[in-house]
Amino acid sequence: MLMKKFLLVMFMAVTTMVAMAKTYTDNLIVSLNGESFEPQETAIIVEQNANGTYKLALNNFVLGSGDEALPVGNIVLDGIKATESNGIKAFQANQDIYITAGEGNAEDWMGPMLNEAFGAFPVSLTGKMDAEKLYCTITISIEGIGEINVVFGDENAVTSIENIAVENEATVIYDITGRRVNEITNAGIYIVNGKKVFVK
Repeated sequence: MLMKKFLLVMFMAVTTMVAMAKTYTDNLIVSLNGESFEPQETAIIVEQNANGTYKLALNNFVLGSGDEALPVGNIVLDGIKATESNGIKAFQANQDIYITAGEGNAEDWMGPMLNEAFGAFPVSLTGKMDAEKLYCTITISIEGIGEINVVFGDENAVTSIENIAVENEATVIYDITGRRVNEITNAGIYIVNGKKVFVK
């Protein structure tokens, strides 16, 4: 009898953990050193950890498309802290990560080979999500290759939040091409800490 209760509790715990994972599907816009590639529909999995932090996985990430596509691998950030307001969670993280091989033959993915050559890669992430939509920007710095900038989803599809409070208050700015910049120097559209800003 005790064993049945234990198994029931374990089953409920696993079911609860699985229910915390959400797969978001949307357009992914990728640029390398300012050169943008065609948008591609892809999925990002967001999972809530037991301690309230989040794990974000962009699996089977490919840089470019067609014959010139470079299979990179799985981009996973874990332990992401988020704040919530009006049902929308806002998050920001800076981590060093290792890129794992995607599905299929491990030798086809260049991420693990780059890990061996350069070690972990610095990655910055900002974004927000609700129950239905996810918007985020991811920047991966790879020595010898440059900066890969990823924009997932449509910021306007996630209800806007005023004065997003995040634990790390560093300002992260991207220009309209997805290139990370240190400061706003010209008029135009920028993404500042995951929020679109128009500068006149």
